[in-house]
Amino acid sequence: MNAATDNPLVGKDHAAVFELETPTGFDEGTVLTFTLTFKNHTGHAIGRPRLSLTTKAAASLEGSPIPELVARSLAALTEQSDKDLPEAETAALRKWAFTLDPHWQQLQKALDDHCNDEPKAAVVKALICSEGVPALRTHSQGGDFLPHTHFLQRGDPNQKGEIATQSFLQVLMRAPEQEKHWQVPPPPGWRTSYQRRALAAWITDVDHGAGHLLARVIVNRLWQHHMGRGLVGTPSDFGFKGERPTHPELLDWLAQELIDHGWRLKYVHKLIMTSAAYRQGDQYDKERAARDPENLWHWRRVPHRLEAEIIRDALLAVSGTLDPTMFGPGTLDPKHKRRSIYFFVKRSKLIPTMVLFDAPEPLQGIEQRTTTTIAPQALLLMNNKLVRDCAEHFARRLASAEGQAWAETVRRGYALALGRGPSEQELTDSVQFVKEQEESYRTAGQTNARHLAWTDFCQVLLGLNEFLYVD
Repeated sequence: MNAATDNPLVGKDHAAVFELETPTGFDEGTVLTFTLTFKNHTGHAIGRPRLSLTTKAAASLEGSPIPELVARSLAALTEQSDKDLPEAETAALRKWAFTLDPHWQQLQKALDDHCNDEPKAAVVKALICSEGVPALRTHSQGGDFLPHTHFLQRGDPNQKGEIATQSFLQVLMRAPEQEKHWQVPPPPGWRTSYQRRALAAWITDVDHGAGHLLARVIVNRLWQHHMGRGLVGTPSDFGFKGERPTHPELLDWLAQELIDHGWRLKYVHKLIMTSAAYRQGDQYDKERAARDPENLWHWRRVPHRLEAEIIRDALLAVSGTLDPTMFGPGTLDPKHKRRSIYFFVKRSKLIPTMVLFDAPEPLQGIEQRTTTTIAPQALLLMNNKLVRDCAEHFARRLASAEGQAWAETVRRGYALALGRGPSEQELTDSVQFVKEQEESYRTAGQTNARHLAWTDFCQVLLGLNEFLYVD
C-alpha cells in the first residue's frame, strides 16, 4: 500500500471548526472535553495539534499569512514610521518582503526545482553501542555505562566485590612499571577513558608488550591462507596446548619483516607468493609422502579450493560484471555485483552460494575454514542463475574481438578463466564442442545459436576444478 496514494493528504495542514449545538458556560467556569477519533491509516498520527476557542458566531479557518514577528514589526512601524527596529526584526521584515516580489518568487522557484533534482545521499541507520557515543536506551535498567567494573561474587551483579582495574597478560609485560607503561589519562572532560587506547598500545608494542606475538599470529594466518596450513597448526592457540611451529626461524623472520615494513600485510602477501615454497609444483611423490604424509616440510604445493566469497568474486570478475566500488552499505541481494564481502549476514536469510561453499558460521570464531565436497556444489555451478548470467557475459566478452578465429576465442577464454592457454587436445575438443552446441541450438530453432553455444563453453570453464582451486 502506498501511503501517498491511499492517503493523499498526508503531510499537509488540516483544520476544522466545531460549533456547539447549544450555548454553554456559566460564571464558575466550564470544562469542555473533545475526543478525536481517527478511523484511517493506523500508521498516521496527528502532529503538533493546536486548539483555539472563540465566542464569535462564525469562526474562520483563514489564518494570517504574516508571521507573528513580522506582524509586530509592521504594527510598530505603523504607529511610528521612523522607529528603529532591532536588527533581528529588520532582517525578518526584509526576508518576508522578498517573498512578495514576483521576480524573487520566480528565482526562488527555479532554485527549489534545482535543489529537488540534486542527488540525495543514502542515509543508513546503524545501531552503535560504544564508549564515547550517546547511549541508546532500550529496556535495560541502571545507568547508560558502568563507571567501574567489579568482581562479582558467584557471578551475581548484586554482589559486587573489588573494582577490577585494567591490566594485561603479565607474561607479555616487560616494562618495569607494568600496565602503567601504556596507560595515559584522558584530557579533562574527555568522553572516553583511554583504556582501549592503552590496550592497542600494549598489543602493538614490540619492545615491551605483545607486538612480536601479534606479528607471529598475523603472518601465520597469512601463511595458512596461501599454503593451506599455518607454520603453527593451531592458529588460534600459540600457548603450551598449541602445536609447535614446524619452521620457527621462518615464522620469526616473517614476523620481523612485517614489523620492519610498517605492519603492511600486502608486503608479506607478496613475500609468500613469490617464494619457492609457494611456486613449486603439486606433483605427488610416494617416497616423500611416506616420510612426510602431512606435507609439514612443504615438499609439494597442495592445491586448495578458493573460499566461498572469492569463488563468487572470481565469477563476476571473469565475466566482466564485477563492480569494484569500495565501501558503503552492505546488502542481502544475491544479485548485487559488488564483492561478496559486502553481503550482510542474517541467520534467517543466508546466501545459498556462500553456504554451499562452506562460508563460516558468523556467531563464533573459526581458526580455519572447513572444505567440503558435495553434489549440490556441482549442481549450483550447472544450474544457478548467477553462474549462467556470468557465463553469458563472459561469452559476450569473448565475442567482443570481431573477426577472430574460433581457436583464438577458445585460447582467450582459457587465458581469462584459467590463466593459461589450452593444450592441443583441449583446443580441438573445445572448438568441436562449440560447433556441436551451435548446431544443436539451430536445430531447436534458436535464433542466437552461436551465442548460446559460446555461453555453454564459458560455463564449462567456470565449472572446472582448475577455476575453483589454487594449484
